[in-house]
Amino acid sequence: MEKRTTLKDIAHDTGLSVSAVSLALRNPKALPESTVKRVKDAANRLSYSPDPAMSALAAHRSRLRVHRDFSVIALVANWSDKNEWIQRESAKKLLEGAESRARALGYSLQYFWSRDHGTSPHRFADILINRGIRGIILAPFENPMERFDLPWEQFSIVSIERPFHYTSFNHVVPNYYADMLLAWEKLWDYGYRRIGLVLDADLANRVAHQWEAAHNFEQLSRGRKESFVPTLILGPKSGEKDFANWLKENKPEVVVSRSWTNYQIMESLGYKVPGEIGYVSLNIIDDDPGVSGIYQQRDIMGEVAVDVLNSLLLISHRGPIKASIGSQVDGLWRDGKTIRTNFKSKYPRC
Repeated sequence: MEKRTTLKDIAHDTGLSVSAVSLALRNPKALPESTVKRVKDAANRLSYSPDPAMSALAAHRSRLRVHRDFSVIALVANWSDKNEWIQRESAKKLLEGAESRARALGYSLQYFWSRDHGTSPHRFADILINRGIRGIILAPFENPMERFDLPWEQFSIVSIERPFHYTSFNHVVPNYYADMLLAWEKLWDYGYRRIGLVLDADLANRVAHQWEAAHNFEQLSRGRKESFVPTLILGPKSGEKDFANWLKENKPEVVVSRSWTNYQIMESLGYKVPGEIGYVSLNIIDDDPGVSGIYQQRDIMGEVAVDVLNSLLLISHRGPIKASIGSQVDGLWRDGKTIRTNFKSKYPRC
């Protein structure tokens, strides 16, 4: 067997130290471009490839070092109110999953409100750096279009959801498209045919209109012309009357929605749920207790966010990444009190 080329061989060929060669191959930004090129050229010429066993040992040592030096992960929210996001049930689930995974990997997780005491973004970053914090999990933005300009090059970052201005971070999101397909599959199996979708405009924008896209696809592929229901998007000036008129005009057999009020409005208007009309939530965690619909696995999202952040810390990656890389977590269906599992539609299966 041929002798494996080592870092020492490359160091001898280039006239550099072994540590300089290692640094050039692991973190090229730390050295001049000319030095990095000389090392990489030599590595290619000598057919160098890392030893898997040594790489595993180095990763293990790095993991121990990372946990000792930067053992705290910051979960950062930039909302206008300190407790607006963290008090939501979905946020509590995410925090629960992230804390559990962080402990398993040897980290502790701390929640930070970036605007505490009127702190500026750069002052907030100084606070994190002075505490030895280099890993940040960004909570969903209150408005995905807003800006939150920290010195990102100082941190390893993973975002929950995908802020509009910061798409070059690793991100973890619910699989909105697949969740809507799952809702349709269940409703179709239960006998519903005239399925209507109602969304607030800001939520539709936040999820990049993926719920609407999946809903439209299902209507076109499964439905008939007589069972088609136009989607209702409620803007800032829309009110209960718009929803009531839509229900009266279109007579859906079931309403699929993502809102904190639509279910209550349906009942206040005198609709019997689920006897007369069904209701499905696209996020039952933050909806009325007992509603039927999609359970977004926010605890799993928290776990995935910590795993991704841990991988960035191990390789000392700071700041944006070269390509937008995301992890999607599929939701689960939960039967509840707001639909019937044996509905008899007057519209036949196509």
